[in-house]
Amino acid sequence: MNFHSPLAAVLLATGILVARGENSARVEKPLVTVSNPPPVQMLVPGFTVRELPLALNNINNLVFAPDGRLFALCYDGNVLQLKDADGDGLEDTATHFYKNDKNEIPPSIGMCWGPGGLYIASQGRVIRLRDKGDGTGELETVTGGWVKPTGVAGSNLDAVGIAVNPAGEIFFGLGCDAWNQAYRVNKETGKSDYNLHSERGTILKVSPDWKKREVVCTGIRFSIGMAFNTAGDLFCTDQEGATWLPNGNPFDELLHIQPGRHYGFPPRHPKYLPDVIDEPSTFDFAPQHQSTCGLHFNDGKKIFGPEWWRGDAFVTGESRGKIWRTKLVKTAAGYVAQNNLIACLTMLTIDAVPTPQGDLLVCGHSGKPDWGTGPQGKGKLFKISYTDKGAPQPVLTYAVSPTVTRVVFDRKWRGDAAPATASAVAVGKYVTTGERFESFRPGYQVVMNQKTMPRFELATEATTFAPDRRSLTLKTPEHTEAVNYALTLGSATDVMHDLTGVVWSSRPSDRSSSAYWVGWLPHLDLAAVRGFTAGSEHHEGFFNLLKKQGTLTLRAQLDLYSMLHPAVQPDAKLDYEYPPERVTLVLRSDSKFDLKAGGKMVCAGEREARITIQPEQNRWLPLEITLTTGGGEPRLDVSWFTAEDSRPRPLPLRRVLLPWAKPYVAVAMAKPTPELEGGDWERGKKIFFSEPATCFKCHTIGGEGGGIGPNLSNLIYRDYASVLRDITEPSAAINPDHISYNVTLKDGAVETGVLLKNDRDEVVLGQVTGKELKLPAEKVAAVKASAISLMPEGLLKGLDAQQQKDLMTFLLTTPSAKSK
Repeated sequence: MNFHSPLAAVLLATGILVARGENSARVEKPLVTVSNPPPVQMLVPGFTVRELPLALNNINNLVFAPDGRLFALCYDGNVLQLKDADGDGLEDTATHFYKNDKNEIPPSIGMCWGPGGLYIASQGRVIRLRDKGDGTGELETVTGGWVKPTGVAGSNLDAVGIAVNPAGEIFFGLGCDAWNQAYRVNKETGKSDYNLHSERGTILKVSPDWKKREVVCTGIRFSIGMAFNTAGDLFCTDQEGATWLPNGNPFDELLHIQPGRHYGFPPRHPKYLPDVIDEPSTFDFAPQHQSTCGLHFNDGKKIFGPEWWRGDAFVTGESRGKIWRTKLVKTAAGYVAQNNLIACLTMLTIDAVPTPQGDLLVCGHSGKPDWGTGPQGKGKLFKISYTDKGAPQPVLTYAVSPTVTRVVFDRKWRGDAAPATASAVAVGKYVTTGERFESFRPGYQVVMNQKTMPRFELATEATTFAPDRRSLTLKTPEHTEAVNYALTLGSATDVMHDLTGVVWSSRPSDRSSSAYWVGWLPHLDLAAVRGFTAGSEHHEGFFNLLKKQGTLTLRAQLDLYSMLHPAVQPDAKLDYEYPPERVTLVLRSDSKFDLKAGGKMVCAGEREARITIQPEQNRWLPLEITLTTGGGEPRLDVSWFTAEDSRPRPLPLRRVLLPWAKPYVAVAMAKPTPELEGGDWERGKKIFFSEPATCFKCHTIGGEGGGIGPNLSNLIYRDYASVLRDITEPSAAINPDHISYNVTLKDGAVETGVLLKNDRDEVVLGQVTGKELKLPAEKVAAVKASAISLMPEGLLKGLDAQQQKDLMTFLLTTPSAKSK
């Protein structure tokens, strides 16, 4: 079957294409950001943003009770009830549901409603704030007493993320044992001390009576957001960890939590952890370093956005100020995810929860990534409302052919109304929607390297509406590289596509008929197609066609490389090589089908087929399926397994590519740091461990130094500007594991330091001198988080320019890269 000629004929017949413009090559063009972006920039039309008139400290979680009451867990441990006193739709008053004046709730992230009140995942325990019915809560301990993490340092986030199911079972995450030494390799024996049977690095379940606690799954790093969908399935966000372990959570992840699975932190290792299978994430938030936090499902009586958004998840990205809408479709093999960025913020975005009224309530922290201004910093709240329900919403954006891109809307454009179309399409591996509104990025070298990747523009040669005014088509020069393609419609409607998808064609069974239909689908699995095309009338036509007697042909390429092997951070190397995988693809249907793989017939007239291959990187498997249609909507289920693990899993969207797509093999390259030119690593080390600089008293690097401040051993993965900022502006981003506290004694004296211990017997502070101060609990009047870092400003003032350069060379390079 000649695909291109019939496709062009169909497009021309339906008025999709207009006169071809002059063919122009792509032009390299760097990103230009907006100089003064709004606090919240929506990337889809029809929404209004309002800031709540509240001046509050940074908020970590927002929770609605079943009766509509709104609660906020502040970074400082206070729990507030927020109310709309004047009835204008904006919460404007805050009262204490629980006043944390005794610091019984240390900085925590993870709060939900459950039987009897609010449940909080906290340090050393899970808390319930029992609803007393008078506007306040009483603190109770649900469970606790687990083993502390090996990497204890200050006010560690311990239990993180929490959800309660309708049966009253409590699920929460317990942070990993040692995020900076995941395998815990014993220096004396050379063996791993990581304990797969420990509660640390797991999702735990507590019985409704609080008497039983059990491990649900392992391999979790930090499960910040956690929620059940309407099907009763549990999901969580888990944060990237490749800075410390190259293949340990290489991306921020959305996980579908299933009992008995191991989710890859730490990942399988032939010596240290040989007997686990690393469960792939449901979705990876790329590029690296997004810091996924809040997770809520759009499943209320009134939902946020158009009806076809119902059931979608809203996920926040802290370190770049993002809100995503993630659609999850459950296939026979499991969940497949489709992700869309809907908003960019100028603040660190922590949580975004749908309201009972159908709005989206968002909280943001002040400060810089990754951690912001801490418990005493000032945050903001925003309410996003769907005010123009008649505005056509983009449903899908996809490549029809190597030169044609289509944007499908959920309704007709009215009259002569039309969006101002893009004059060019941005092209690149790391191109995303809304990039021009990014006002900050996290300070990692891999993020800086992403900027070195070529970024191009393709001129749009022609643009036109389909006759039904439900889709817009753009003609561009040919593009076949499997990267991202982003465009802006109007002033701020951003859409993006890649080259994933399936080309379909259909013929009626009547051989005398010349009818022939073609199109694009997001997946081979028809259940996934049905879910991901909700809102697209174009694709309703496809499903109606399947009910007619005829044949359906699906053509795509499959990337089956490293199905159970986590990605490795760019420029990093493992101390072992993965063995080759043998992957088996399974296709099942209630209709007979023929299958070709790599141009060869695999089966004919079957209802199930299997293909087993040993995949190679960037060598995709061409696939063609011809299915008999008629007599109802057919089923086509797609799954896979490997020789290492026979459990079926779904095929992610990113692994299904169009027949003409080509791999993109360019890699990001690290640029030399000019500020380090002339620096000497050895001299820098001496400065680090000297009295004038005093760095070593609080910080460890290469196994040497103090433990009061953050471990600096992996600063080589940070960029120069962010490390310099951390030294010169230590309060711009306060590490949550090393928050400074002011301890007021009953005699009026005040001591300051990182809180290493706070119990009934004593309070222990790690002070700026690197020493510990022990205070009897009976002498302590109050413990309160400080608004500033324990690390003093001006530490570089005692060093001359060359000494500063030497110190930064030591911090940011390896011994082999030292200056001669």
